[in-house]
Amino acid sequence: MSALPGALSVFLPLLVRLLRGPGKFMLAVNGALTALLVALAAAAVRDGHAAVWVPLVLGIVLAAAIVFFGVRLARLSKHVDDLEKLQTESTDVEIIAKDGRPVVDDEARQRFQDASYEASLRTSRFMPRVEAAQRAAVAAAGGTVAAPYLKDDLRWTIVSGLVTAAAGPVSFVLLIVTAIIS
Repeated sequence: MSALPGALSVFLPLLVRLLRGPGKFMLAVNGALTALLVALAAAAVRDGHAAVWVPLVLGIVLAAAIVFFGVRLARLSKHVDDLEKLQTESTDVEIIAKDGRPVVDDEARQRFQDASYEASLRTSRFMPRVEAAQRAAVAAAGGTVAAPYLKDDLRWTIVSGLVTAAAGPVSFVLLIVTAIIS
């Protein structure tokens, strides 16, 4: 096995494990602030304050991003847990070709070439470097079976995580604005 797939199967799950607790805390705190904002803004709209529609709509958008990130975080955690189970159950078997070289070396070399090719492709899409890195990681790992945490598009996970991180302070400011307006 080459260093690249091995590093991916160690680094990303380690990162997910390290961020699992703070991610859940961020989801809980920012979700509570955003839910409070939506509830307060909805009550103010019912009372006839038309200017509170803006905080209400922003709160709903933030809440949708928080829910999306929560689903992605749970799915990513599940895939990492499945990978850990798979790694503990699997046994290493080395197949030797007729010329005496291990077949694993050829496979690893091909994976590295595939990963290099995918990493070199830049499309004009949203976050092209992240997309290229994910495609390269999938190629280096030999597909999403060996790297189930790469099944979902990481670009949307990153964006929803950033929006979730910003949702707490934004919701707090919008709470103050909503309280002042209503």
